Parts: sequence; C-alpha cells; structure tokens
Amino acid sequence: MQQPIPGTEHWNTDPTDIVITPEGVASEIVQHFKPTGRILDPCKGEGAFTEHLNGAEWCEIMEGRDFFEWHEPVDWIVSNPPYSIFSAFLRHSMEIAENVVYLIPVNKAFNSTTMMKEIWTWGGVPEIHVIGSGGELGFPIGFCIGAVHFQREYQGGTFVTFSQRCLPDRSK
Repeated sequence: MQQPIPGTEHWNTDPTDIVITPEGVASEIVQHFKPTGRILDPCKGEGAFTEHLNGAEWCEIMEGRDFFEWHEPVDWIVSNPPYSIFSAFLRHSMEIAENVVYLIPVNKAFNSTTMMKEIWTWGGVPEIHVIGSGGELGFPIGFCIGAVHFQREYQGGTFVTFSQRCLPDRSK
C-alpha cells in the first residue's frame, strides 16, 4: 500500500496523481492565452507555468501552500491540477478567478451533468486548446490532453484549436 504524500492527507488524492508539465507545453499555453493581471498557479509543482508567468502567485501543497486555503480574487488561474480531485479544484477556482486555464484530460471538463451545469451557470468554455495525447506528453494516461479555458460570465461558443505539435492532417 502506498503512503500518502506528507501534507496531502486532507486532499483525499492519489499520490501518483502528480503529473509534471513539460516546460515547452507550459510555455505554449502561456503564449497562447496571454494571461494578464493577477495570476495564480495553484499547483506549482516544479514551476513550469510560474517560470513563464512573470510575477504570478503560486500554491503548492508539497511546499505548505494549500490552494484550498487561497481566497483572494485573481484574474487568471493557469495550471495542471491533480486529476483525481479536478472537480474540487475547478469549483474552488470558479470562486476566486475570472479566467481559469487547466491542462487536463479534456473529458474531465465534461464528465458529469452536474459539473457542466456548474460551469455554464458560472460562465462557460471559450476555448479548448488541444495539446496531444497523454502518452505523447509522457503522462501516465492516453486521453486527449488540452488546455481548457473556463471564463466567468462567458456566453459565446466554444472553439477548439490545436497545438502545432498535433495539428490534424486535412490534406486527405
């Protein structure tokens, strides 16, 4: 039996749920969405996002900064959250942020009617920026991975864009 990561017992998460974001992926996401204002990375990990988010604030449970204890408003949250507690992360994000960009298996954003209703009551999803498969990124899952942008009070359509690394071949 695996032992919990010290400091994460109250998260009720799987210790294997730590998926480190490749630096190039973090850079691409920041360049694509261009977040401005007060920015928070709620699960800094090794700092792939904070390296590209000048002046961003951060939380990291492994460093004693619990995202669920953060209650100050921010303009943007940009991160790669723990997938096993994604719903809790998104709910808390919607309480404090105007814009949220999470690098996640795309299906996580749409995995229940309850979650979809909460997202669309709060705002919506302007864009899903497809990065590639988890396997291609070295993640321990094969699902489609994308940077999903959630925005408070958004009422438009949802656009799907593709990273250069995974553009579909439309020549056929």
